[in-house]
Amino acid sequence: MIIDMHYHLDERMETMDRLLAQMDRHGIDRTALIAQLVEPFHVEGLAERLARLVRNMLTGFWYRLGLVAYESVVTKSGNFSILGKTYALYALPDNRIVAEAIRAHPDRFYGWFFINPAMQDAVTELEKNINAPGWIGVKCHPFWHQYPVSRLDDAAAFCSQKGLPLLIHLGGKKDNGNFKYLPDRHPDLKIIYAHAGVPHYKRLWEFVKTKKNVFIDLSSPYLDEPLRRAAVSALGPDKCLYGTDGPFGYPATADHGYDHGEILAEINRLPVSAKEKEGILGKNFKNLAGL
Repeated sequence: MIIDMHYHLDERMETMDRLLAQMDRHGIDRTALIAQLVEPFHVEGLAERLARLVRNMLTGFWYRLGLVAYESVVTKSGNFSILGKTYALYALPDNRIVAEAIRAHPDRFYGWFFINPAMQDAVTELEKNINAPGWIGVKCHPFWHQYPVSRLDDAAAFCSQKGLPLLIHLGGKKDNGNFKYLPDRHPDLKIIYAHAGVPHYKRLWEFVKTKKNVFIDLSSPYLDEPLRRAAVSALGPDKCLYGTDGPFGYPATADHGYDHGEILAEINRLPVSAKEKEGILGKNFKNLAGL
C-alpha cells in the first residue's frame, strides 16, 4: 500500500478530480490531507534557484546564514514573502475542507487536524473534532505561525495520551526550531518532523537516531534526491516516510500541474531493499498511525 502522508488540499492549485486521477495513475492508495495554510504560490525560476541556494547553505558550512535566510520568508505582519511577492498565511487553517473531502472519499483520504496554539485552545479543538472518522493525527507549523515549540506542550500531551502522531514543520530560531523539546518532555509522543527536519537536517538526524518515537517525512522541494538519500542513509528506512507536500513544486510536463510521480520515483530509486521501500512508501506510516 502506498500512502502519501503529507499533502495540502487546495483546489485553487489542484482540483479534486485531478488529485484522484494522479493518485490512480501513480498507484497511490491513500493520501493524508492538510488544510490550506497559504495563498497559492509557485516557486519557480529565480525563486527556485534561491530556494536551492538556501538548502545548500543549511546542509553545509553556511548553516547559520541559511537559518537567517530561511526565517526571512515570514514577514513581521505574519505573511509569506519571496523575492518581493507576498502571500497571506492563514492563522487558523480551515479543517472543514479536509473533513468534507474525507466524507466524500473515505476510502482514499485521511486527514491531519491543523492546530495553532498561538491563536486557539488547541486541546479543546482536538477534543471536539479528532474522534471523527478519518483524522489520523495533528499538524502544526511553529515556523510559519511563529510560535515557540513549547506552546505545543498541552497538545503534545493530548496526542501522547491518545496515541496520535504529531506532524511538525520547524522554524529556524532557537524557540520555534527546538527539535529536542517535545521528544525529551513527551517520550511516548509519536513525532514526525516534516521535510526531513528542515531547516536542521543533519543536526536533527543525529538526535532522531536516539529517539524511538521520532520520524521524518521525505516530502517537499525542501529536499532533492541526494538529500533524501542522505536522510535514509543516516536514519535508516524505518524512520522515513513517503510524502509529497503537493501541490507545491514538481510541475508535471504535460499540463504544468503537480507531478505526483516525481518523489515517488526517487523513493523507488533508493538503494534499499524492496521490503524497506514498502516500509517508506506506506507501512511505516500505517504502523505509527495505528491504521
